Amino acid sequence: MYKDTSILVVDDNRQVLELVNHVLAQVGYHISFIPKGQFLFRRLSSQKFDLVLLDINLPGISGFELLKQIKSDPTYKTLPVIIISAEEEDETLAKCFDLGASDYIKKPIHHEILKARVQSVISASRFHQNEIHQQKQEALRARMKMLSSQMNPHFIFNSLSSIQEFVLANETEKVLNYLSEFAGLMRQNLENSMLPHITLSKELQFLDTYLKLERTRFNNVFDYEVDVNIDTPENIMIPPMLMQPYLENAIIHGLRKSTRPGRLVLKVWETEKSIYCSIKDNGIGRALASAISESHHHSIAMSNIEARLELLNMEFGVDVFSVAIEDLEEENEPAGTQVTLCFPNDLH
Repeated sequence: MYKDTSILVVDDNRQVLELVNHVLAQVGYHISFIPKGQFLFRRLSSQKFDLVLLDINLPGISGFELLKQIKSDPTYKTLPVIIISAEEEDETLAKCFDLGASDYIKKPIHHEILKARVQSVISASRFHQNEIHQQKQEALRARMKMLSSQMNPHFIFNSLSSIQEFVLANETEKVLNYLSEFAGLMRQNLENSMLPHITLSKELQFLDTYLKLERTRFNNVFDYEVDVNIDTPENIMIPPMLMQPYLENAIIHGLRKSTRPGRLVLKVWETEKSIYCSIKDNGIGRALASAISESHHHSIAMSNIEARLELLNMEFGVDVFSVAIEDLEEENEPAGTQVTLCFPNDLH
């Protein structure tokens, strides 16, 4: 219970230090000491502490001033502090709590009171931090769900526009085939969007159907290949719709505007801890696409996927979700674009 709990004691009284160490170390707390307040922030920056026991009457900077500095610093504002003092006046107690102290222990220190107060403050602090963490996670999930809901209408609008073009061109067979595939894709999309994570195999099935529809939509101006070098994609969980916006971007802004036969290659492979996804096209490249684009604003799909990746990194605490974009060249001429996505292979 206490083995991962560190306490910093700020007191110049040797007897107090020995007593605190005797009482708290024997039940498993890690105890550190500093005798003067001017060392406090240097020590806090070098080690993570769960609690500070702070004497009021210190040489140099007083405990009141140190408490005020701790609570005004965004880095340590939530760090719980228990004041230790021989003073018992109501004015002193009121000042301690006004400055943000979590509790107060009077000298001489009673062993059982010390243990009870320390355990109570640490438990309350951890409960509060867990509540904050859960609220942040809920806010992140709500934000990601909102971004997914924005991506779906954007994707559906483009597909319905293709159906309209086929109808206007009197291409009945294309309309029927496209509608059948489109209905299946929408069903997959609806099912996938309801979940925070889906299997990689389901995502790849969705993407294969999507690419087939896009190829039909643009009159077969490109061919595509899906190369999966993973033994069990059905056992790997990933967030849905991470790859689709980059595929769409490659088709719309790269391959559709190229005069040469288009080619799009989606490769997926696994390392010890990560899944990599490479999306390579032989389109006109980003510079020319930007120069001839009808609208120079950043696309909604790209903005949303960038925001989703940022939120996913916030949720998991490290930069495990990343994207790298490379402009390809042949003989100093644009030869397409390659996007490489990386995400963890152990999501549950």
